[in-house]
Amino acid sequence: MKIKDSFIFCFLLFNTITGLAQTTLQNCIDLAMKNNPQSQLLPLVKETEALQLKALSKNILPQASLGGQATWQSEVTGLAISIPNFNVPTVSKDQYKATLDLNQSIWDGGMTKSQKTLASATANADTKNIENNLFQTKEQVSTLFFGVLLAEKQLTNTDIIKNDLENQLKKQQANLQNGTVIRSNVMMLEARLLELKQQQREINSRKSAALKGLSILTGKEFDEKSTFTLEEPGNSLINENGIERPELKAFEAQKELAEANKMVVKAKYAPKINLFATGGYGRPGLNFLSPDFTTYFIGGLTFRIPLSHFYTKTNESDFKQIKINQHKIDTQKEIFLQNLQLRLASQKEEVAKLQDQIVEDQKLIDIRAYMKNTAEKKLENGVITISDYLTEVDNESIAKQNLSLHQIQLLQGLNILKITLGKN
Repeated sequence: MKIKDSFIFCFLLFNTITGLAQTTLQNCIDLAMKNNPQSQLLPLVKETEALQLKALSKNILPQASLGGQATWQSEVTGLAISIPNFNVPTVSKDQYKATLDLNQSIWDGGMTKSQKTLASATANADTKNIENNLFQTKEQVSTLFFGVLLAEKQLTNTDIIKNDLENQLKKQQANLQNGTVIRSNVMMLEARLLELKQQQREINSRKSAALKGLSILTGKEFDEKSTFTLEEPGNSLINENGIERPELKAFEAQKELAEANKMVVKAKYAPKINLFATGGYGRPGLNFLSPDFTTYFIGGLTFRIPLSHFYTKTNESDFKQIKINQHKIDTQKEIFLQNLQLRLASQKEEVAKLQDQIVEDQKLIDIRAYMKNTAEKKLENGVITISDYLTEVDNESIAKQNLSLHQIQLLQGLNILKITLGKN
């Protein structure tokens, strides 16, 4: 292999490994969606639909059945007359028959077609409901993901402060040995470092809990060495109004299901036309006066028009129930959209507030950094106490922590806004 080709291969391999090492929010969401037990229901819904459609397709085939009957009766039909030189035949009191019945639908009033539509609409509604339930996982993953990012930011900031305090502690320890400062100065720095370690321990605990939560939801093992990265969704979402939530698709699927039920009701009260044929063997046959076993055949056409609904009004009741159900679906959709608009308005306002706070945080950090550096010089010159210095250190720490918090909250707010709009 040429040196140039080897270099390119290594470069691509490095990029691939680096890319695999980093996990994005979308990676976590995709893994969580696949790992969610409800996702296993989706192929089952499809399989059930396919089986139902296959079974309904067989309705066009002739329906066959075998039947048999043996009876004895106390009295039979007879002729109460006497004809000279002629034996009047009599019907046996024991009678037998075995039949093969065939029934072929010519027109079922659209029942098979409507039942197929209903099966598909039911499967679609079930699928949309499952997808809607899976969608809720996105917010859970997002909360945990940003919990990890916030913890990492806070740990970075506390490490910076820890380094500053450790450097100052070394100076104060040297001054203590030289007799230029008192022991309490060193002890105050040591106490502050212990508090900082406790703070870091708490942050690490929150991070560990978030990592475990992500591991459970995604089915992928995350630990302290896992690297997370985030693509900023952009501020254009603040002006975005298009909603693509799965709930809207679920509402539409429910309305389609109601329409499919309406088709079934119509088919139920429609005329039906069937061909039928019966082949039999028994005694008596079609000639009921014959005392012998014989074969026989009957065939014909049946025509049936349901009439009871004209006076029972059951069809009107069925259609009214479907109409009420559709109205309920429309109302639920309106309520959902209204609540969603309230959430969007609140989230957009929160994002705008955080953007302003970040600008102010950055200015405040500059001021606090200047004040801390000034206090450090004054402390070296003995102008202020160690307590005054630690106050400025804490003020800068709080400013940095606030900036980190607001930056993560902004990114989280933008991503939650994206999820709320259904763009994720």
